[in-house]
Amino acid sequence: MVYTVKENVPRHNIPHVTPASDLDNVENGPNTPGEPSHKRKSWKYYFWDSFDKSKEEQRLILKLDLTLMTFGCLGTFIKYIDRSNLNSAFVSGMEEDLSLYGNQLNYANTCYSVANIIALWPSNLLLARMNPKLFIPLIELGWTISTFGQAAMKNSTQMYVLRTLVGLFEAGHFSALVYLCGAWYQKNELSKRIAIIDCATAIGPMFSSYLQAAAYTGLNGVHGLPGWRWLFIIDGVISIGVIIPQAIFYPDVPARQKPDYLFSEAELELARDRNPKEGRVKQGRFTLAQVKRWVLNIDIWLLWAISFGNSIGNQPTASMAFWFKAWNKIKPGSYTVAQINNYPTPIQAVTVIITLAMAWISDYPLKGSRWQMLVVGGLINAIVCIILAATPVFPEHKAFRWFLYYNTGWAQASCVMFWSWTHETLAGDPGARAFAGAGLNVWAWVGIATIPLAAFQTVDQPAVVGGNWTAAGCCLLIVVCALALAYIQHRRKLLYKDEQGLVGASAGEGVVEVVEVGREDNGILGGGLGGNSVVHNGQASSTGSLSDTKEGAAASGVQEVPTHELRA
Repeated sequence: MVYTVKENVPRHNIPHVTPASDLDNVENGPNTPGEPSHKRKSWKYYFWDSFDKSKEEQRLILKLDLTLMTFGCLGTFIKYIDRSNLNSAFVSGMEEDLSLYGNQLNYANTCYSVANIIALWPSNLLLARMNPKLFIPLIELGWTISTFGQAAMKNSTQMYVLRTLVGLFEAGHFSALVYLCGAWYQKNELSKRIAIIDCATAIGPMFSSYLQAAAYTGLNGVHGLPGWRWLFIIDGVISIGVIIPQAIFYPDVPARQKPDYLFSEAELELARDRNPKEGRVKQGRFTLAQVKRWVLNIDIWLLWAISFGNSIGNQPTASMAFWFKAWNKIKPGSYTVAQINNYPTPIQAVTVIITLAMAWISDYPLKGSRWQMLVVGGLINAIVCIILAATPVFPEHKAFRWFLYYNTGWAQASCVMFWSWTHETLAGDPGARAFAGAGLNVWAWVGIATIPLAAFQTVDQPAVVGGNWTAAGCCLLIVVCALALAYIQHRRKLLYKDEQGLVGASAGEGVVEVVEVGREDNGILGGGLGGNSVVHNGQASSTGSLSDTKEGAAASGVQEVPTHELRA
């Protein structure tokens, strides 16, 4: 999708440095703000992108990294500890203490998933209009209280209620982080940073297993509480330390951020010029036309399909702990509780390494192209799942199956690609980014809440033959959708180049349509600067305010504001 963004955030005549290039991935030609230069990069650039930039820009990026990245990693780390805590607790005594001998664990996970689905879109769309400095700490507080409650649950009903509350408060956390990153960082900076935050989704479960093993060994029976209850208490205590600094230092999107103790006015102008698609565009009141445009966008639906396939494709990772526990029934004493928790953790370590490798390859050698890594991750994960389904669950020699389980995270590692791809495709339309970003998680949770009930039932673990075949099919869905979207966007760019003379034409079949992103309560987005516009497939037309066209601007006395022609 191609966007033409009409600025609605005024420029201030404040001296500041010129932003460095975005990335070297387009044709030679004159550069506009946010577009790449063709200056040769030093080796330091390929290690970390800010090293080739001015001191002022390095300082700005450092502030962003210390706030968005630090809080993003810590918050995500805690959330994913909790997600794994339930499974870790289940195999460490909770099953027996709460008499969970059926599919109660699946039902609890479904309650959590359904709660996420219900809250995701309202949560993310609210963030597009609300300061995250207030919004994120509030949902973190509710999540922390619910997490403490899990340490006291005594039956399956209480577990269902508490997992529902945790899901409601956790909804939108990760997609909100990516939404903020997409507003501040340039294209060649985004994937690496999402990857680092995403690594917390792998490190959290790994740490949870070690934490459960330590709690079981060191805290089991302390104050009359079993070790698995201490796991939830520790998780809640950690989260308290993250809430307070977030309420002080979390930045808003650059289009709304005001000068404060963290960012000077010159730094904000630099930030807006670095990423004018978002820095100079402020989301107004949502309109029906805007929502209709989101729902009918083929790019969004293909990205959602990739996310759905990803959510099921990595389900076999959970089977390894059940596999070790099941060996104790075949040969009693094969594995201790600590070993059952610790031995699956290299899955997450392998996933972290692959995630970072994919992000660096995508940002540098592939120059911001995302589809290749999705294809690689989906194909490898599909092959692993097919072999898991087709080979004996309890072979005489365990090493090969052990190796297969360690490689079930390739699809999860590639998820950074579709998150980055979504925000790059929809840059310039903040509401669309919020809507599509929430949808990535909604459709992931739709998959998690439904498919495992039939394909990955607890009573069928660790065999889940049907589940492994299902996961393989979903991994292949990732491949097909990634190739389809890459082809559609490539064809669209070629068509745009051939017919860009039709932009603004009154007749003929063009590739550009000018539409509003939203309106403020006074009827004009940006307080009189006119509706900002986005361009996508279709016939050239305008549904914006009077000042959306040169003629309208002249008639209304509104000065025509700058536009940036940007390519997704």
